[in-house]
Amino acid sequence: MRITTLILAALGTLVASGCGVRTISLESDSSFAMHQDNRAFVVDRPSSGATSVVEPAGWVRLPGDPAWALSRNEVTRAAYWIDGNAGTTARSREHDSDQPLGTVHPTWENQAIRLHITPGQGEPLDSDVFTRTDGGGGTLALGRTAQTILDVRGRYQAALRDASGTEVGWLRLRIGPYEQAARIYEAALPAGVDDRLGVAAVLSLAQEIDWIEAHTINVYENDKGPLIRSIPLH
Repeated sequence: MRITTLILAALGTLVASGCGVRTISLESDSSFAMHQDNRAFVVDRPSSGATSVVEPAGWVRLPGDPAWALSRNEVTRAAYWIDGNAGTTARSREHDSDQPLGTVHPTWENQAIRLHITPGQGEPLDSDVFTRTDGGGGTLALGRTAQTILDVRGRYQAALRDASGTEVGWLRLRIGPYEQAARIYEAALPAGVDDRLGVAAVLSLAQEIDWIEAHTINVYENDKGPLIRSIPLH
């Protein structure tokens, strides 16, 4: 897990729980969306139910413990384990259950990440690489070839494909200090992909973005960490 310190974990919990959650506007064609700010995650648009939050699963992690927990109205719905290589495993916590929801495993094509999503039940999916859609500078795809933190910022989209290669959905990213949140994740999830597995995909992407930003040149002398806060211009 790349977000490892207890201080940051505690900060994320305080922001999400103590100060309430901040809503943002979303693309009209997305069926699922999350945003990340101040080390907290908010599920802004679940397919059903109210807004949920994703927080560190505990103050101290023992071996085998989950890294993150998804909750709604202070009731835990799912737990997530991080494998250290941008992979995420999700398990249900609904009604004290412990059922597998699925896994997300990354692969890389020319240093650009793809996601392999395997639901607990149903057919697996593969994403394309996340191609830049904003026409700005930086790399053409979200990847480890970025030279500076500025190269990472922008908007990206990747198709989700079934085993036959047919496009059945998509994932989108918005990364930047002037967005409504530092990182915004949206998706059109196909039938059979639970929102809670969508959260796992976001956690894998967040790990990868953390890694990329940690291994690029930060052009801001007074800010050496990854981009986790935003100053929206609108």
